[in-house]
Amino acid sequence: MMLLVALFAVAALVWIVPVVQYGRTIQMASVVLIMGTVFGPLFFAIDGPIQISLDRLLWVAMFGLLLIRWRGGELSIPSLNRMDFLIGGLVGWLLLSTITGGEAPDRGTPPMARWIFYMAMPLGMYAVARLSSIKESDLRWIHLSLLSVGLYLAVTAVLEVTGVHAIVFPHYIVDSKDWEFFGRGRGPLMNPSGNAIVMSIALTITALGVVHSTRRMKAFYAILTTVMLAGLYCTLTRSAWMGAIGAMAIVALVHSPRWVRVLGLASVILVGGAAVTGLKDDLLRMKRDKNLTSADAEKSVQLRPLLAIVAWEMFKDKPIAGHGFGHYFAHSEPYHSIRSYGIPLENARPYAQHNVFLAILVDAGLIGLMLFVGFLIMVSASAWQLARDVGRSVLARNTGLIWLGTFAAYFFNGMFQDTTIIPMVNMFLFFTAGLAVAVAKQGLETNRVEQHVARSHMHQAVPTN
Repeated sequence: MMLLVALFAVAALVWIVPVVQYGRTIQMASVVLIMGTVFGPLFFAIDGPIQISLDRLLWVAMFGLLLIRWRGGELSIPSLNRMDFLIGGLVGWLLLSTITGGEAPDRGTPPMARWIFYMAMPLGMYAVARLSSIKESDLRWIHLSLLSVGLYLAVTAVLEVTGVHAIVFPHYIVDSKDWEFFGRGRGPLMNPSGNAIVMSIALTITALGVVHSTRRMKAFYAILTTVMLAGLYCTLTRSAWMGAIGAMAIVALVHSPRWVRVLGLASVILVGGAAVTGLKDDLLRMKRDKNLTSADAEKSVQLRPLLAIVAWEMFKDKPIAGHGFGHYFAHSEPYHSIRSYGIPLENARPYAQHNVFLAILVDAGLIGLMLFVGFLIMVSASAWQLARDVGRSVLARNTGLIWLGTFAAYFFNGMFQDTTIIPMVNMFLFFTAGLAVAVAKQGLETNRVEQHVARSHMHQAVPTN
């Protein structure tokens, strides 16, 4: 193991000097997202007290670069606002919940590792976005990076479902020995919902490209949008489809005439209601995984009410502080034996909660849930104001819409999955949140310079007595 670390360190030395000289922290953050998605721990990792992977090393290097920029006077720490305190309070409360949750469960990710990789590291992505000075060129880089990784995931999902496995990279994606979600577009994250959330972010960017680009480029972005929709369909996941529709609807809501929005909403309600009524049985019994029968698919849907009842009973016992973040399996066992409901709650025993809000409520109590929901609402409100501010540049306004598209995908998938335990999902969520908050509160670096110059000219133009 030490030999591998030494070889990697020698190879990294080649890139240290140019990165320190010219690298920008906000751009490096997008590289961390790409590396974590495509070349994460499943691709390469060194096991130890803390598992080391390429993206985690880059995450540490990103903070080293941030420190260098701050020490050199190139970055200044902005004044903290309510959203910063809220997200810091959320991650801090989950740490306290992790420590006080009692004995760790004998299955699943250890609670402290879960907090580090699924909460603390995403908080770091938020912090880097908030602390970095952001230029329009940085936003172009980020949008291109998110679009590229989404396009890669979409093409990979299509290849997975169509059976063209020979050119899928990394190849572990199509390893049938890892049977869960095999046959669906699970991607390198090995989870269709996580795959869909990242693709929905890219879908938001392609939809914005259709709106804002020239006529020739509109056709190009329309093709990319079609590819993204094909990839999302190949997840064969209902929540993924709803998240994609929600992301596109947000773009349409901002950029369509009012009559189009009203007509579109009415059409969705009518057509969606008719489809759900007529195709209810088909949707419930839709075969998706190659190793999952249609009856199994229906059973997975029927498990959710059982899990909700278990969550309710666990919540009643510890409503304020919860049972401990990451400690669900250590405390849920007795609740599956309750007979008063007259339904087989024991069928849900092997499963974690399938709803992100219920998962946080059970683990971290009302305090954790209120902090989490408050964070999502406040960032969304700030992003909406940014997206509707006609005084901002198109890139700045699009940053607000990208967060809203991310939130839509996260929300719909989170209603049917505990998205906090899907690799990389919170990294994307917290980074796009920090980016939207930073642009909304601090503006872009070029804008700040222009405003300073304008104020200087106005000051010079005022006659003095």
